[in-house]
Amino acid sequence: QVEPTPQYLQSWNLTVEREIGFNTVLDVSYVGRRGLFGQREKNINQAANNAVYQNPTINVNALRPYLGYGPIRETFNDANMKYNSLQIGVNRRFSNGLSYGLGYTLSKCMDDGSAQRDIVPNAYDAHNLWGPCTNDTRHIWVVNYIYQLPFFKNSGRVLKAVAGGWQVSGVTQFQTGTPLTVATGDDFAGVGPGSGSQIWNVIADPVLSNGDKKFSQGSSDGNFWFNGAKDSSGKLIAFAKPANGTFATGNFRSLIYNPGFQNWNLGLFKTFAITEHQNVLLRFEAFNWINHPNWGGADSNPTSGTFGKVTGKNDDRRNLQLSLRYAF
Repeated sequence: QVEPTPQYLQSWNLTVEREIGFNTVLDVSYVGRRGLFGQREKNINQAANNAVYQNPTINVNALRPYLGYGPIRETFNDANMKYNSLQIGVNRRFSNGLSYGLGYTLSKCMDDGSAQRDIVPNAYDAHNLWGPCTNDTRHIWVVNYIYQLPFFKNSGRVLKAVAGGWQVSGVTQFQTGTPLTVATGDDFAGVGPGSGSQIWNVIADPVLSNGDKKFSQGSSDGNFWFNGAKDSSGKLIAFAKPANGTFATGNFRSLIYNPGFQNWNLGLFKTFAITEHQNVLLRFEAFNWINHPNWGGADSNPTSGTFGKVTGKNDDRRNLQLSLRYAF
């Protein structure tokens, strides 16, 4: 998991490691981080709430604190972050033609500003921005292995040299998705442009059960990743735009998670010895060898016809690669 880089970082690490037999070592770790003074931006020339609606005929730059100027975005070191994780590893050193490693991370990353370019919607009140980091990934599984195929180990010299000694290697990864925030760029708070996207209110649970999350073919079907459905009057069931002249005041940032990701890579290789100091490595590799389609991100724009839906897939089709390396 990629973590934010604040100006001041405290770390806590505790690891217990034990050999459990079969040339295998188990390690369990707690890893914690606390970041202070992270960077985020504010528009220090933001007009007061509702100023645009109360003065519809006046140029908004005449309503700002620094009269006559447009948005003035300044970087502040006032974001905070907490990260806690349980990390488990099982690793077997290469023995009898087999080695493997299994890694699992259960983590939770929370902050109120994940990147230096994150803009605080309301420059005068950021109390409701605490939520999951934009790169928060709760579950990650990684499996790697190398297996020496046992075929033709005891065959004749020529057959063993050609068909024996092949090895299979692989890396497989599974991880859950990262969060998203339902927000739009329209200025319903009436503060003028320059304050980034403004978050919508959440009025009902937007999270669907895993069995109800479905891939959508477009705006006409009823398949949603999260609750982006509308009632009979055409209003969204789970979200509502704040009233004109106001900001969302609840902790509605990063409430929903995008689809997860999985990747399957496989390699088959063999080294052919020519002389004592020369050899040729033949390697065949398949990336995403099962051709598993990973879904794209969910549509988080509440004004879109596909809001709450996943309608696309990432371009991660099966790729094959053959390489030959001569070493001397």
